[in-house]
Amino acid sequence: MNKRNIKSILTNARLRLVAATCLILAGLGLPTAELARGSGRPGPFYMTFTIPASVCGFAVQETINGRLGVISLPGGGILVTSPATTAVFTNLSDPTKTVTINGFTGPAIVTFDQNGNTVVRGLGRGAIDDPAVSDFGIRFQDGDFTLVFDPNGNLLSDTGNGLVTNVCDLIN
Repeated sequence: MNKRNIKSILTNARLRLVAATCLILAGLGLPTAELARGSGRPGPFYMTFTIPASVCGFAVQETINGRLGVISLPGGGILVTSPATTAVFTNLSDPTKTVTINGFTGPAIVTFDQNGNTVVRGLGRGAIDDPAVSDFGIRFQDGDFTLVFDPNGNLLSDTGNGLVTNVCDLIN
């Protein structure tokens, strides 16, 4: 498994695949060692972090609470599950503006192609943001979405089917 690509996608892409994705895939900021040794059994997961102002035009605090499981796949990828996970997004410029999204269902499948790119497929409900892409925002996605990142964490492709909600708009 290419640990550098996993860390790159989770850190640089901020893939909040906490529940599939998405969720909060992304830069969940999970240490590479945690991903590599994942037992697959979802365990308690709680994390609070700040999404930079470059994403929404204002800094956002995201708090994730639920369960997270990581399973190593035979081909070198990982499967991220996050049953019963909730994310709270708060506008740090105006903390009265907040939204809670329940039911991140995932899962997210992270694999690597022959070019060293990281391919993230989010199934179900999840959220993602990418500080490197202007106007990407924080997206809550419900459906089947695939994102491809180069080895430096740059978004190459973003395709899928389903419902997309801009979380930045909800808390602005």
